[in-house]
Amino acid sequence: IMAGVFLLGSVPLFLLLHSENARQNVRAEALRTQGVEAAGEIVRLWHSGDKSHTPMVTYAFTANGIRLRGDSSVPGGVWGNLQKAGFLPIRYVPSDTSINHPVAWEPSTMPDWVPFILPVVLAGVAIGLLISLKRQGEVAAEGLPAAGVVTKCSRVKDGFAVRYQFRMKDGAIARGSSHVPRRLEVGATVCVLYLPQNPRRNQMYPTSLYRVTP
Repeated sequence: IMAGVFLLGSVPLFLLLHSENARQNVRAEALRTQGVEAAGEIVRLWHSGDKSHTPMVTYAFTANGIRLRGDSSVPGGVWGNLQKAGFLPIRYVPSDTSINHPVAWEPSTMPDWVPFILPVVLAGVAIGLLISLKRQGEVAAEGLPAAGVVTKCSRVKDGFAVRYQFRMKDGAIARGSSHVPRRLEVGATVCVLYLPQNPRRNQMYPTSLYRVTP
């Protein structure tokens, strides 16, 4: 279900990002080719978001006899030069005054590769989930059980990474690794499933996606 949602979501995500990228480029081009300057003043200096703390400026200016306001993110190199209640020249498009921006820096636009790379990443995650589902299913259905011994357990972002070794049916020793939600002590015995034809395909049981039923 998650893989299907990610695959289906990559299409509207591409369309949304592509549309936003085109809109930003059209606005930037309109400011470059049709924009006129007006005297503006800084109304407010602030930061957006709880974590990003992006420097922002709210400004006011008069266009076509109407007092207007606008907001813009501020580059770090410019932020220190802005002063509250100071003057800030503004460029705007007379035919559409909603398109406006401070003259001191260029409007930020989305890189052209973003509409392509993010949907590809989302689709890649979906494909990875499907591959993991298939690989775990093969081991769960066809794997032979063996007693394994934990040789290392270390904490990772969302659980614990466990390394183990186990003895196969022919007596040879093989090694593997799995991700588990809780810490396992070194030397602890675990159940391992492995494919006889390819012992490197092994995993601890129960797996994250499958349970064997009688």
